[in-house]
Amino acid sequence: LVVLPICIYIIIGIIARRLNWIKDEGIKQTNKLLYMLFFPIVMFNNIYNSHLAETFNLKLILYLLTLSLIFYIILILLVPVITKDKPTQASIVQGIIRGNLILFAIPIISTIYGETNTGTVSMCVTFVVPFYNILCVILLESKRGHDIRFKKLIVNILKNPIIVGALVGFIIKSLKINLPNVIEDILGNLGAVLTPIVLILLGASLKFQSIKKHSLYLAFVCTVKLVISPLLFITFGYLLGFRGQELTTIFAISCVPTAVSSYVMAKEMEANGDLAGEIVTFTSLFSIFTIFIWLIILTNLNILL
Repeated sequence: LVVLPICIYIIIGIIARRLNWIKDEGIKQTNKLLYMLFFPIVMFNNIYNSHLAETFNLKLILYLLTLSLIFYIILILLVPVITKDKPTQASIVQGIIRGNLILFAIPIISTIYGETNTGTVSMCVTFVVPFYNILCVILLESKRGHDIRFKKLIVNILKNPIIVGALVGFIIKSLKINLPNVIEDILGNLGAVLTPIVLILLGASLKFQSIKKHSLYLAFVCTVKLVISPLLFITFGYLLGFRGQELTTIFAISCVPTAVSSYVMAKEMEANGDLAGEIVTFTSLFSIFTIFIWLIILTNLNILL
């Protein structure tokens, strides 16, 4: 059910492009608006609206962040063997690292344990999403098509709208500042339109002739993202003693398809935007089957619930 709206939004974008309602220039301008305004707002909202004290689990957070970092480093070393093109490398690594946690991970836990038991996964998402974004901003800046000095790289990272949104959110949350209700409502409404717009633009931007060209990259990303990643995260989590809802949270965070925002980031930061959009589409479609299969396997092994 989570995947169905994603597919519908993408199809709307494809139809809109075929009817010539959306053109390249409009897509480019809207991507810029999403990147500069809507993404920072969503990052801010995620942090500002979190309830960390209620479900804080330091061991689980450290496990997720540490293994994610190790996985990220391995991919940075491995992917250049597959392709020498830096923008393509950036889109592949980002496509594997960044997960659609809010749209998928939280609903998975809600389905298994009920809507009132999503505190642990929500807490983890609060830390993991900014961490993934920081890693991917560093990645995309370093893989741009031109040489860049370390000092300029750091400045560009700190100026990135997504990082700015996260930092402002952490500062206001740490200072326990409560915004007026009208401001909260405005920010919430702006954040709510992000995913549908991104997916419609993604559909409008899909170039079916390039899918065949990128087929090997797509197969690699889908396999690593939807099969190898959950296998590693669940196995090491189990060996380290995580059980029950903690292990299910690890599963939910590691098995999800690529974040829709990775497409816009790839477009705006000079990565392979076409490939990034295709990765979002195909990981979302294949995740329908892989998540279901993972749930059957883990439930039968009695290590999930």
